[in-house]
Amino acid sequence: MDKFVKLIVLTEQETVHNISLLAQSVGIKVQQQSRSDVLQMPQLKGGTLLACPYHGIDLNKKGMSVELQCLLQKAPLFFFQAERALLNPTQALVNGIRGAIYRDEQLDRVLTALKTMMDGQLYYARPVMSELLDELLLQKLNTNAGQRHVTDSSLLTRQEKRIIQLVAEGSRNKEIADNLNISAHTVKAHMSSIFRKTQARNRVELLRWLQQPGRNDHPSLVRPA
Repeated sequence: MDKFVKLIVLTEQETVHNISLLAQSVGIKVQQQSRSDVLQMPQLKGGTLLACPYHGIDLNKKGMSVELQCLLQKAPLFFFQAERALLNPTQALVNGIRGAIYRDEQLDRVLTALKTMMDGQLYYARPVMSELLDELLLQKLNTNAGQRHVTDSSLLTRQEKRIIQLVAEGSRNKEIADNLNISAHTVKAHMSSIFRKTQARNRVELLRWLQQPGRNDHPSLVRPA
């Protein structure tokens, strides 16, 4: 993605927000707006990035709030003031959030995050990016091996359907392994099989596949086992 030239900080306070001051200190053009004002605007011009304070209702195991979806339609955004215990970064990443700055982040890390994201890059911890990259590499290896894609999702096993459900809830591979009492290696093998059967190349495409309207097997995938 190209570099961003303007940052809009979503805040309800009238005084200059701390993150606005930090952004200005490194030469970033900043504007403050309330959420409601931005939601009433048409789609914002290219090159605009939104800084959105994270609230637990924005993105959780139930999915993304309607308000957050509307904000993402206006412009790309990242979270700030996020609580580590409340935000699942992998879930945020697969839902199109460009980064997360936590409430307890050191000042130098906040400045690095701002500059990184204004340069058009994602800002997440290395393990989060590594896990998704591993999945992309597994899919690439399967493709190179000439394994046949299967589009009939009725071939998904009960265990695979349960794993898809956990992925949709934002669980990482280790959390899936702990939940199902299996090894992380076994989870990766199941994910590889799921990707083949759904023709999804990564978690983002798997979630899009799951959300396709009119999918007959959708209820069986999301209903608890």
